[in-house]
Amino acid sequence: MSSLRHQKAIAARVGGGAGPLLALVGRPNVGKSSLFNRLTGSRDALVDDTPGLTRDRKYGAGVWEERPFRVVDTGGFEFDARDDILVGMREQALLAVEEADCILFVTDGRTGPLADDWQVAEVLRRSGKRVICVVNKAEGRVGAEGVGEFHALGLQPVVPISATHGMGVADMMHRAFKVCPVVASGAVEEPEEVARVAIIGSPNAGKSTLINRLLGEERLVTSDRPGTTRDAVDTLLTDREGRRFVLVDTAGIRRKARVALRIEKFSVVAALRAMERAGMAVLVLDAARGVTEQDQKVASYALEAGCGLVLVVNKWDAIGKGVTEKGFRQALEEAFPRLSHVPVEFVSARTGWRVDRVLSRVHRVWESGRQRVSTGVLNRWLAEVEAVNPPPRTGGRPVKIRFVSQVRSAPPEFVFFVNRPDAVEESYRRFLENRLREQFGFQGVPMRLNFRSGGDNPFVEKRRQGERD
Repeated sequence: MSSLRHQKAIAARVGGGAGPLLALVGRPNVGKSSLFNRLTGSRDALVDDTPGLTRDRKYGAGVWEERPFRVVDTGGFEFDARDDILVGMREQALLAVEEADCILFVTDGRTGPLADDWQVAEVLRRSGKRVICVVNKAEGRVGAEGVGEFHALGLQPVVPISATHGMGVADMMHRAFKVCPVVASGAVEEPEEVARVAIIGSPNAGKSTLINRLLGEERLVTSDRPGTTRDAVDTLLTDREGRRFVLVDTAGIRRKARVALRIEKFSVVAALRAMERAGMAVLVLDAARGVTEQDQKVASYALEAGCGLVLVVNKWDAIGKGVTEKGFRQALEEAFPRLSHVPVEFVSARTGWRVDRVLSRVHRVWESGRQRVSTGVLNRWLAEVEAVNPPPRTGGRPVKIRFVSQVRSAPPEFVFFVNRPDAVEESYRRFLENRLREQFGFQGVPMRLNFRSGGDNPFVEKRRQGERD
């Protein structure tokens, strides 16, 4: 495999046409997610011995011998399943087969071919796609002895590998590229920046349904059952304006006391990690449930991760009579007193009502968090603010802010140089933050204001120096 730097550069183009698409398909618990992580050089896919851990199509990207490729992980095929979630997983896998350039049919060398393997093989033969029978877990005597049995499935070539240890993966990729479209090799271009947006919220708030509506297709498995989504799933979307977003569907985050299953704990960790990697978050609220304590905690997680935030009140079509947007906004203000700057949209992901507004809101907040204000403009603003409302004296001594500078963006961070940093009252800090938002439009993004001791304002000193000269 190529360097991690190359893989990360390619990964930003997920779904954007960088190289052939390889689909990992097979029955549950054969190691598809382990192979996905091996190919992408990541830990993006959750891995556990529990069957059915992966449920949606999960895309990633990598480079093999300087050639880029894309890979899609799928949920396991279960042909006798009548459960709506399992049926949805099978449908997602079939969609991956349809769009792929090459199918990596992943099997388990330790068990030999099982009934579901034979049925998957028949589906793949009918697809007309190029298929490589990948016998995973072939390390050791038991795995190696089981490889020969898979020739009976009638799919060639049969390639033994170990996704965990990397054995045979190079041979598998060599064979895959022999049957895939030719992709020009060479240096990897730096990808254009896209807005990564984590869709977060409590279980069953409608996060996956919202993403499907935004995409215009049933891309993610949905169900009325809480906990349907387990992994954090990335999906690339280009809207009508040509703006690019990576939407990250996450597992519903519930209270720690209710997170009993190990898989669910993994899912919550993946959701929190997705927020840390994203620059934006959309918190989906269930209008029928109202604002819960857990919604408040999830919002705080997003702000701590430095995410810009948009609140989406979903299922508004199911709200009872007498409940108005104005009344719900008042409830939001009471529940989130520090989030008055965060935009709110009322939608129905099920019907599509007002869903088209969400991405425009997200884009505005995303751009807001990336703006930079020059030091000169900031200090002229500071002079005007202090003239109207100077810092209050503490302990009988004045507090003087000498100058301010923005030191970073996404999220925006400002450093105020003060003669007595510890004496700046919290109320005045909030005042400065609110005035910054009003003046420069930092809406929906967390802001970090740091107060340090420092010398005189450099702009004043520069003017004084010019006068002396």
